[in-house]
Amino acid sequence: MPAPSQIVVTSDQIVVAGPTGYCVDPTATRDRGETAFVLMGNCAAISNSRRAVQPEVPAVLTASISEASGDGSLRESIPGLDAFFRSEDGRSLLSRSQDSASVTVLDSFHQGDVYFLHARDSSEGIVDGVGPDYWRAYMDVGPRIATLSVLGLEGQEMSDETSLTTLRAFVTSVTGANSGDAVDSVAPPVAPPPPAARPAAPSGPLWNVGLFRRILG
Repeated sequence: MPAPSQIVVTSDQIVVAGPTGYCVDPTATRDRGETAFVLMGNCAAISNSRRAVQPEVPAVLTASISEASGDGSLRESIPGLDAFFRSEDGRSLLSRSQDSASVTVLDSFHQGDVYFLHARDSSEGIVDGVGPDYWRAYMDVGPRIATLSVLGLEGQEMSDETSLTTLRAFVTSVTGANSGDAVDSVAPPVAPPPPAARPAAPSGPLWNVGLFRRILG
């Protein structure tokens, strides 16, 4: 059975869709209604079929969808993101182990209403077999914030340019899927797991807008 190239998550039906060759891994995807986490990989590997389309770039894609809120948007906060993510609180948020010392911010910029960030994280995370470097995009999707990441596979070289190009394609796919554009097949909803404890939010001047509490998920 072909693996789905997109999935509908959260109570307000946000769509996460991957670029060509990337499919939803249902074993690693979690939809809690208020928030969601989606992992995507090689369609051929996930569907266990050599006939399935494969991506040009071997990578793992993830999408984290925040809780919904009417109190401001990521778009409005873009001017402060560079300073925040280079702070101790920001690097703790970027770290897979919430340890600011494990993260180095390598590059960042925004294009339109999307903020792009390149970082290196030496800590272990929930995704096995990926390298320490990643490109990530933050963007508004309706009343939620989508955090999209491209992680290279351990032992397989992937240039920064290739990773960023893949991330841009991911952003385009998610944007198109949520604007009504059709994207191949849709995965069935994922049964919500038991509620998990939410990590404590860092303190600091930017936290009073509540924006980064939503990114924490």
